[in-house]
Amino acid sequence: MSTVTLMHHGATTHPGHFHGQDEVALSPKGTAEMYHTLAGARFDHIISSPLKRCADFARDFAACLDVPCELDEGWTEISFGEWEGKSTHEIMSSAPNPLKAFWRDPLRHTPPGGESLHEAARRVERAWKRLPEAEDILIITHAGIMRLLFCRVMGLPLSDVWRIELHHLARLTFTQDERGVRLRFFDAGRP
Repeated sequence: MSTVTLMHHGATTHPGHFHGQDEVALSPKGTAEMYHTLAGARFDHIISSPLKRCADFARDFAACLDVPCELDEGWTEISFGEWEGKSTHEIMSSAPNPLKAFWRDPLRHTPPGGESLHEAARRVERAWKRLPEAEDILIITHAGIMRLLFCRVMGLPLSDVWRIELHHLARLTFTQDERGVRLRFFDAGRP
């Protein structure tokens, strides 16, 4: 039996902003909560988005477990283009219609200069196919990426991506055995 767990990184130092591929660090609280959430867990291999909010923790956690850690661009968050680093309030003040259109129909309305959901979904699917042969894999990634993979695995249309609510520290665990693939969802960060 093999298990792949995807985990959304913890809280950052700059919450409430669009940080797709923009660099932002985990807050000390976010880091502590990640260690607390994974206390006692064992993995054979750790993979991470190369962005700081994932990679810094992934490398440290892998060192604690004495397991390999690999950074993979495929697990990087969706690019929000011109919206990177801006709050919803800032975007709504300057360009409310594109943001509303993105939330309403994300397949046809990509953020200005950003990555389409189709492009991001193809990138995630390629990363999923590159997973190493290991019994227990932990992937530290982002909410948008987890939503895209969830849609693909569950057979949901990509247009439903923003209907899936994920908090910091949420985990999706895929287990494959003789019965097929099973999915478990944990939302440790739910208020």
